Amino acid sequence: MNNVIRQDTFALSVNSFNESGFYQIRKSEREYFNNYLKQVFIVEADEPNSTDSSASPFIGVIINKLLYDSIDDGDIVTIDKFGQLRVILTRRANHNTILVTERCNNLCLFCSQPPREEKDDWLLSYGALALAAFQFDGEIGISGGEPLLYGNTFTKFLEFVSQHTPKTRLHVLTNGRALSDLEFTERVASKARSMFITFGIPLYSVKASVHDYLVGKNGAFSETVRGIINAGNSGISVEVRFIPTQKNIAELPLVVEYTSRVFSNIVQLSIMNLEATGWAKRNWKDLQCEPEDYQDVLKKAVRTAVIVGLQPRLFNFPLCHLPECVREYAVKSISDWKNYYPSECTNCQLQDICGGYFSSSRGSYHQQPRRII
Repeated sequence: MNNVIRQDTFALSVNSFNESGFYQIRKSEREYFNNYLKQVFIVEADEPNSTDSSASPFIGVIINKLLYDSIDDGDIVTIDKFGQLRVILTRRANHNTILVTERCNNLCLFCSQPPREEKDDWLLSYGALALAAFQFDGEIGISGGEPLLYGNTFTKFLEFVSQHTPKTRLHVLTNGRALSDLEFTERVASKARSMFITFGIPLYSVKASVHDYLVGKNGAFSETVRGIINAGNSGISVEVRFIPTQKNIAELPLVVEYTSRVFSNIVQLSIMNLEATGWAKRNWKDLQCEPEDYQDVLKKAVRTAVIVGLQPRLFNFPLCHLPECVREYAVKSISDWKNYYPSECTNCQLQDICGGYFSSSRGSYHQQPRRII
């Protein structure tokens, strides 16, 4: 996408290695003791004698100056069957997230990653290998789909990560429904105790009918609530998430109060502006609401969250869309590969601390910047 902060996809030329799969990229020809993923060597220009040796540790060579200048040694990439390379883990990113399944048992009206039905547990296996190869001393997001759908395969994923890359912190995005099974929750908790890990779970309403409508599944509210209760009681750190829409924005202060009274071990309350992608686009007119229209509700919710110790954070909001009194809780949360600042932001004195816009918000989905300085 044009004007995004960091490009993450690259078309490979016919004279470059382009077999589909997961790989670790190397910029140096020294020997690497890494048996997790196959190694691919990258050069800026054709260097015919650089890896001719039959003893080369590399499976192939990529010739691409733009990619070379955009990554660091040891970054993780995928190549699809069309020869398109995507950087999935890089030390240059402001946030790293890895997709471990495209299956889901919810059908959220604003889903950014519409689910598929095909079994894809192999993504968990490759995700674990990618994390082990990357050896990141920081936080990486685990996303789907619904990562917990594969049950014991997921707990094995956690065990592998804790053993092979113990310094990596995980943030798992889940609808929490699988955690309504207390025995499964306890198995997850037993792995989590040896890791730095948080589970981000959305609660969109205090009313079952509203939450179930937004996530597209009857009974989801009950399972999610029980899942958050089980997780907290088992010592699992939980972040509660809320996306404001026309259907639920009036309930935001109630969700804050409910969270503080019913759940335990909540480490953060995240209020997340709607992203114009996936199914959110087709439901945009029925869901999207302007932050100006719920400023009083937002201020009340944040104030209550601070009082009860829920550590409120505001994600995906340009600062100019927020009341001044809550801007200190805003986070630069949009991943750099889909983050941009329109031309109106060029001279804004707050741009360096502002989260900006999703690149998908262009056109009819764009909410104009406001003058604040």
